[in-house]
Amino acid sequence: MHLRQIVVDAHDPEALARFWGSLLGGTPVGGDHGEFRLDPPGSPWFVFRPVGASGARPGRLDFDLTAADVGAAGVPDGGPGAHPLPGATVDDRDGFRSVRDPEGHELRIGVVPPVPSAPPRTVPGPPLPGAVAKARVLFTDGRGRVLLVRLQPWHDAWHWGLPGGTVEAGTETPRLAAVREIGEEIGLSRVPGRLLGIDWVHRAHDRPRLVHVFDGGPLGEQDLERIRLDGEELAEWRMCTPQEAEALLLPPTWGQLKESLAVLAAGTGPAELVDGVPARF
Repeated sequence: MHLRQIVVDAHDPEALARFWGSLLGGTPVGGDHGEFRLDPPGSPWFVFRPVGASGARPGRLDFDLTAADVGAAGVPDGGPGAHPLPGATVDDRDGFRSVRDPEGHELRIGVVPPVPSAPPRTVPGPPLPGAVAKARVLFTDGRGRVLLVRLQPWHDAWHWGLPGGTVEAGTETPRLAAVREIGEEIGLSRVPGRLLGIDWVHRAHDRPRLVHVFDGGPLGEQDLERIRLDGEELAEWRMCTPQEAEALLLPPTWGQLKESLAVLAAGTGPAELVDGVPARF
């Protein structure tokens, strides 16, 4: 069985049809003998006809509907006595919002409780690498000195080291990172020479670092004059003797530099280091 039509006897069919059209949607259409028809979306036809047209006694009709929210049914929020439309009354009781039209017919709207949505699935990202790759470059001059740079103060740290930085993710190799970092940090365009050392550096409360130390070659006076620091990262630079470098550097960093200088002088293969100390086999 399918409900196709609801017939309502009304003292003012047109006014009542417009009232319900405002609530349920649709436009009233006049018909014969003073009738007005309403076709709300998703509902049966409503026929509002003058009282006595069929010989039946007019009675009160009650409509019980459900809605995802009260506003969706055309009835705004409001307490008892609120008037969403002329001649209507709104009353909240028993979990329903009741709306009475000017002739006493009642529309009872029950709000459907929202269905709790499932928590979004967290898709795990790729695991972090076990270590961070670094590229450092060892520059010397004709007087046996090395180029050191000091990072901008961070938590009051006084940190000196060889110029260089982190290898970026993707296709960058440590050697390419060395070229890029030297250009960015000190403004020199240099292709580093051979690899002098690889140092596995442990970091407290952080991932370890695999530091590649490359031979940057000698710097002449004109090279030194062209040095331009990246002020966001570096505070100063200086050429230091090994003794001066040892006084400025932390012990593991000094060990890394000392072993790299030894490889540079001897012309041997790269040193394998752990925290600046030759690895034990």
